[in-house]
Amino acid sequence: MKSIVLLAKDLYRWCNTASRILYATLKDIHLTTRIPSLTSLRAFEAVARFRSFRKAADELHVTHAAVSHQIKTLEQATGTQLFVRNSRSVELTPEGAQYYPSIREHIQGIMDATQRLQGPDEADVLCVQSYNSFNTMWLQPRLADFLQDNPTIRVRIISSFEDGNYDIHRFDVGVFNAPPFDPRFDYRFLFETDIFPVCAPTWSAAHSLPADPVLLKPETLLSVPNTGDTSDWDWWLQEAGLDPKRMTYGPVFDHYPLVREAVLNGRGFGIARAPFVDRDLAQGRLIQPFPQIVPEPLPWFLATRKAGKPDPNVALFIDWLVAEIGSDPTVRTTQTSA
Repeated sequence: MKSIVLLAKDLYRWCNTASRILYATLKDIHLTTRIPSLTSLRAFEAVARFRSFRKAADELHVTHAAVSHQIKTLEQATGTQLFVRNSRSVELTPEGAQYYPSIREHIQGIMDATQRLQGPDEADVLCVQSYNSFNTMWLQPRLADFLQDNPTIRVRIISSFEDGNYDIHRFDVGVFNAPPFDPRFDYRFLFETDIFPVCAPTWSAAHSLPADPVLLKPETLLSVPNTGDTSDWDWWLQEAGLDPKRMTYGPVFDHYPLVREAVLNGRGFGIARAPFVDRDLAQGRLIQPFPQIVPEPLPWFLATRKAGKPDPNVALFIDWLVAEIGSDPTVRTTQTSA
């Protein structure tokens, strides 16, 4: 009887061990054959398109850590390293570069199908995309005139960060000064303008202004993230014949409207584009503390889709936009920069 009990215990242990091994094996098979999550694939597509974890996180409205986690999960699921990372850049590996086009195509297909499913009315909406600064500080104050003259046209304004990157699939009309020239879109020169520092009159009244801007306190020099070879402050100092190497900067904001608000609240100085602060200067909300005015390094472009039949609403909006820009004395509609 005792031997039977021992045998039963051994059999139970063997069956328990076998079941755990079988479960683990089936689990491994499942993991190696399942399709990665859409969340991981979207994170991969965004990082690959921007070559930046931060910009991908901004677009997906999640944290940098969340994007990193999704990429790590995807690399583990595929058993493949998809990116080469260092402190300054993110690049696709050869395997990642091969993977990306298919993922991009299918994610865009899902987005397009979802948009069609959500309602046919969206097809009648004119989507206009630009930077937060252009939309908030130039377009929005003028848009009511266009809508009043064209009451049947629905307009959606889409704002992107001031970083030279935008979702090229989301607009009918785009206005940018650092466009990635995608072959699916037509680009035409729109305008050039000037940049210069501004501050609130209250700041100027409460503080002594140095003759040389490089002597300003660093915490008073407000800016947006540097997305080119030089920052706006560096470019202005250099073109004004001053020494950027002597300058240290203060807080960095995501976009120019935030810089404007901080400047209006007496926090310091910001580099302004002439058409975006023209009304503030005219109404005395801002002043130009230094005389040096320099051309902005990049011109602004109008971007429109190549594919599809002409849309009369798009044509109406472009005609209005070009006329409004042409009547703005703070811009140049003839290109002079290379």
